[in-house]
Amino acid sequence: MSGAPLLSGRLSGALRVPGSKSVTNRALLAAACADGESVLLNPLESSDTRAFAAALRLLGVGIFFEGVCWRIVGPIGRSGHSAGEVRIDIGDAGTPARFLSALLVAVPGRFVLDGSARMRERPMSPLFEAIRALGGEIRCLGREGFLPAAIRGGTLRGGRVTIRGDVSSQFLSALQLVSPLVPGGVALDVTGPVASAAYLALTRRVLESFGASPGGGYRPARYRVEGDDSAACFPIAGALVAGGRVTVRGLARNSEQPDAVFRAWAAAAGGLLSWETDADGEESLTASGPPGGARSLRPMEIDVNAAPDAALPLAAALAFAGGASRLAGVARLREKESDRLAAAVDLLTRAGASARVGRDQAGAPVLSISGRGGVPRAAAFAAHDDHRVAMSAAVLALALPSGSTIDDPACVAKSWPGFWDAWSPLVG
Repeated sequence: MSGAPLLSGRLSGALRVPGSKSVTNRALLAAACADGESVLLNPLESSDTRAFAAALRLLGVGIFFEGVCWRIVGPIGRSGHSAGEVRIDIGDAGTPARFLSALLVAVPGRFVLDGSARMRERPMSPLFEAIRALGGEIRCLGREGFLPAAIRGGTLRGGRVTIRGDVSSQFLSALQLVSPLVPGGVALDVTGPVASAAYLALTRRVLESFGASPGGGYRPARYRVEGDDSAACFPIAGALVAGGRVTVRGLARNSEQPDAVFRAWAAAAGGLLSWETDADGEESLTASGPPGGARSLRPMEIDVNAAPDAALPLAAALAFAGGASRLAGVARLREKESDRLAAAVDLLTRAGASARVGRDQAGAPVLSISGRGGVPRAAAFAAHDDHRVAMSAAVLALALPSGSTIDDPACVAKSWPGFWDAWSPLVG
């Protein structure tokens, strides 16, 4: 088989997950808008957060990477950015693209915001429409509702705006984050149920930590970024499918990150989870698989809409459950770094499980999974240029015979550059 080898075996040991990507991106924006020096402790250094930092530097923000802490000197424009048009290529960094779309119309300047080929396929219409309703001047240079876009800064006004709640929560968070920058702030009238509402709670927590208020700006802060629950899903899922015992350090027991729900999902599937707090107050979660092994994992019927980034590691674990599982709320997986719904079917099929996409009574897609049967065999996995797909392949490979491979291991750098270095010592 071609590709980089993946390890097979049980998990044993401890690892520290990186800082939360979602929190790091929010805190970066807040610190960039504050007048003075802020410090971020335990931020995530990844291709996504570095792309966002590079964009903020183009806006005149001082950003200094100093190991486990970053210094950010704001506000935007302090060191003077170009008086001409500023072109920002955000690559495939989805959250920064949404945050910048709102930020750039709130600060002086003329901008063109663009991204990778995949980023140009990710819809932006609900956010663009809300921005225009508040006076923001944003013009799509290709397809309407998609990047690239030309933006005239300083045109956003305060006021009320209506936006659907069932679209990406990043759109709502983007508007929350620029509210302190415009007179009177931005008030959201959200229609319908809110997708991934926990992300809005994360945004509010960051706003509070930087002393932000509608129209009142930001204040500098010293802010600690909690461990990333999206990253923690993978070692927990690995313990479920391969057995053993893994301790995940740096998480917050009472985290408001949406993917913290994966802990409850893992327990519902039969995993054994326990918490410890050390003398310094740091919390650690220890996860073990069910006593009867992966085949004693319980199948699940669950809606993953509120935590879409946790859906792939859950699907990987359920590929070995002793029965049929059904994941609803999967439509948004198609709009991630890859079409993760198609990628999930591909991953599970290569691992020997049965996976297919059907429809519920309302016509929404549903992912059905039947536990792996037949003769186990190694698999040649495709990462689909998606960090979470590659890490899910690592979970699946644990329970397969040795010899599985992944075609693009480096794509994990988007959210966890040190994933393989942390993962390998755990596998026995």
